[in-house]
Amino acid sequence: MKGPGLSAVTEQDLLGLVAVLDREGVRVPINETSLRASGLGHLVEPLRPYLRLGREGVRALVDVALAERRHRKTPRLTLVWTGDDPGVSHSRHTRVVLPELFARAREHVLIAGYSIDHGAELFASLHRVMADHGVTVELFVDVGQLAERLRHAVKGAGQSWSLVSAPLEAAQGNVERGRAVVALFYRLMWPFGDPKPVVYFDPRTAEKQSAVSLHAKCVVIDHEYTLITSANFTDRGQTRNLEAGVAIEDRGFAASLERQWWNLVDAAVVVRA
Repeated sequence: MKGPGLSAVTEQDLLGLVAVLDREGVRVPINETSLRASGLGHLVEPLRPYLRLGREGVRALVDVALAERRHRKTPRLTLVWTGDDPGVSHSRHTRVVLPELFARAREHVLIAGYSIDHGAELFASLHRVMADHGVTVELFVDVGQLAERLRHAVKGAGQSWSLVSAPLEAAQGNVERGRAVVALFYRLMWPFGDPKPVVYFDPRTAEKQSAVSLHAKCVVIDHEYTLITSANFTDRGQTRNLEAGVAIEDRGFAASLERQWWNLVDAAVVVRA
């Protein structure tokens, strides 16, 4: 079966499922309806291939998954650094790690970023695996900051921002404005054409005087490899600033981080462009 299976389900959720399955006096079938009624609706998709096994089968499967977690290898951590690095180094550079992570993807990539520029360089290796291996990509962005970076790119190219940004000014409401910004992102920072990432944004970040920012910077590759960093996805953040981050090889941590973002999607805190 393609995909992460139960490896993308957190240990906390597995224990919650055990509590539901073992609840005394409750013998309802284990299916989509009973999962949602128990507050475990977010487990419907990862469990869907196994629901036909019934309560006892799913319970045995969860036992195996929990046993695997107890014997899981220790997460591998790597310091990721941008900027001056005098002395004996114990780190790898952000501008090297990020394209390496993109290039190793074979299934799925989740990216969240506050500020983005130089898309043709930044995303070249990502688009390659999307085209060659069918990798799917979800990108979470801050609309206000993205619009500002697009403005700098347009002015730097000697073009008129007032002309390029006309769809943004004509947009009615935060969601429409956000989608107009993402359309410009595809046009100006994603020069590769199809396939494209699916982009999500918090509509509040589309407000011109927004007090809300999507400030996280992280990447999850194939539900296993994670980069969390202070570095923006910009030339400065990747090559010149002093930035620190950590690359983590661990399916449990990756699953927890992905679930945080999908909780926002499920609750409509962020919307699809």
